[in-house]
Amino acid sequence: MIFAALTNGKVDSTGTVAMNSYIFGGALISADGTNAATVIVRENDASGAIVFEIVTKAPLVIMRPIKCRSKTLYYSISGTGAAAQLYEWVN
Repeated sequence: MIFAALTNGKVDSTGTVAMNSYIFGGALISADGTNAATVIVRENDASGAIVFEIVTKAPLVIMRPIKCRSKTLYYSISGTGAAAQLYEWVN
């Protein structure tokens, strides 16, 4: 398994990224231990199907292949101290 970064470092807002494959690979999530970090990844845009969603107060690394129908992903990261680095799964 090989992961490729989709974002240039950690992001802490909303935006879109393009994948070369159709497989979302996961996220490295930063949280401050007190406030909840919410990370939502959707296909295409803000109203697309949810591919990945988590709410956590602890920093986490979650890596697993998630097949998508689109090469464009929309991400939304919110919460005090919340940030994430997003990856795609490359075989």
